[in-house]
Amino acid sequence: MKLNEIKVETKFKKKKRVGRGIGSGKGKTAGRGMKGQKSRTGVSINGFEGGQMPLHMRMPKHGFKSRKRINKVVLKTDLINTLIDKKIIKENAKLTIDELINYSSSKKNVYIKFLLGNKLSKSVNIESHAVSESAKKEFERVGGAVDLIKFVKKKKQNAKKEINKSNDKNIKNDSDKSSKSEQVKQKLDLKKTKKKADSKNIKKKSSAKKPTSKVKDK
Repeated sequence: MKLNEIKVETKFKKKKRVGRGIGSGKGKTAGRGMKGQKSRTGVSINGFEGGQMPLHMRMPKHGFKSRKRINKVVLKTDLINTLIDKKIIKENAKLTIDELINYSSSKKNVYIKFLLGNKLSKSVNIESHAVSESAKKEFERVGGAVDLIKFVKKKKQNAKKEINKSNDKNIKNDSDKSSKSEQVKQKLDLKKTKKKADSKNIKKKSSAKKPTSKVKDK
């Protein structure tokens, strides 16, 4: 077997060589024509539509979720050493994610990841969303452990709760307004009935006071 004896069944079409003389058919201007923007190099004119918004930019965008939306906080083993030194936590204590958020003074609904810093002085059990292998080995070396918990966003749930609260408040306000309006109506009705009764009493008194005319007999 020699290299010149190797035969390939698939046929490869050779690329047209341009700028190789007039006789080739693609000489001089190399098929680019005379002058103009399209004859120059470094021009990205494909997809240009005279200034209006091109089709590839008008198409709707979908199928992408940015990972930057997750608020990530990186904690190190130094934090646990400081908490033990200040006697905030004891040995073999178990720290939940909420407690870690409070101790690290970070915002709520945060993705926590633990990394290795200084070596741990005492054993501590913690909860975290992610841990590096070196940090996990350090916790196990001291006699502690790391429980991995799945991170779940709570923004949508909070938004739903706020909407429900606002709806409840609106319902309460409407009920209070309706009860107040009913009370006002009752008061007005009582006033009207009192006025009618007073006017009737006044008429009776005036009719009783009128003197009766006596007819003299002749």
